[in-house]
Amino acid sequence: MTPLHLTRRALPGGTLIGVAGELDITNATALCTYIAQAHPDAARPLVLDLAAVTFMDSTGLHLLIDLHHHEDQRGGSLHLAAPHQRVMRVLQITGTDQLLHTYRSLEDALAAAHLIALHPAG
Repeated sequence: MTPLHLTRRALPGGTLIGVAGELDITNATALCTYIAQAHPDAARPLVLDLAAVTFMDSTGLHLLIDLHHHEDQRGGSLHLAAPHQRVMRVLQITGTDQLLHTYRSLEDALAAAHLIALHPAG
């Protein structure tokens, strides 16, 4: 088991949280606690950078679904950036990729969350 490593970056209008390691039953609660502290305003967009998450079990999957509903009910949104191939496979097999907002890159997720302009005017 690889422990989670979490980072936070406050952005104008929302929050970016980087998640690295294995997301499973042993640490899903820690991620929930971290998100609650790092992103207290659920009415703003939340982007989770999952590029460095190498494993996710059903507990991690349920956490993402619950977080999606929590954000949605409070007027915010959850965006999953660059999920690792193994994590994306779990989302696809379960059909969860059709529910959650998932993007190939961090830049695409930030743009979808309106936290950056993907192609600045000029």
